[in-house]
Amino acid sequence: MISDYLKKYSNYYLSRYSVTKKKFEDILKNKIEKDFFQKKINNKQYESFKNEVQKVIEYFEDVGVFNEKRLLEITFQSYVNKGYSKKKILHKIENAKFEKDLVNKIINTRMLENDLTQILIENYLKKSKIIEKQKKTDMSDKQLFDKIITKLAKQGFDYYDSKKILTKIIS
Repeated sequence: MISDYLKKYSNYYLSRYSVTKKKFEDILKNKIEKDFFQKKINNKQYESFKNEVQKVIEYFEDVGVFNEKRLLEITFQSYVNKGYSKKKILHKIENAKFEKDLVNKIINTRMLENDLTQILIENYLKKSKIIEKQKKTDMSDKQLFDKIITKLAKQGFDYYDSKKILTKIIS
């Protein structure tokens, strides 16, 4: 039996956010600790709720809330559309606490796609509007090129790939 305290908070949180099982478990534990330190719950309730977290996870898993494969695909596509570098995508997915074998199976195959690097760089350039902003200044083409390459490198893109793709785009 799940307590009303955890059930209400879980329904509230899961109605607003899509998370993995592991991430949700951490969120519940943090919520319980926060309420304990703010003296909203006593020591006995704290221990009871801590022990109940796994039951809550199992309950919502049985209901079908956690579809990590679909969530991973959507998350990956969102990061591609935002123009994140491969390094940043892997870091963000790691922080989302997806299952390791699922990440290895799906993400590693998607990362090996031929034109992914080009798509990521083009999306980053579109989103950040670097080329348009830099062209408005009185820079030579060489200065413009170097400045954009520097920004791409700071975002985690490979220098040589960036140089090759940017040459195609600017030419």
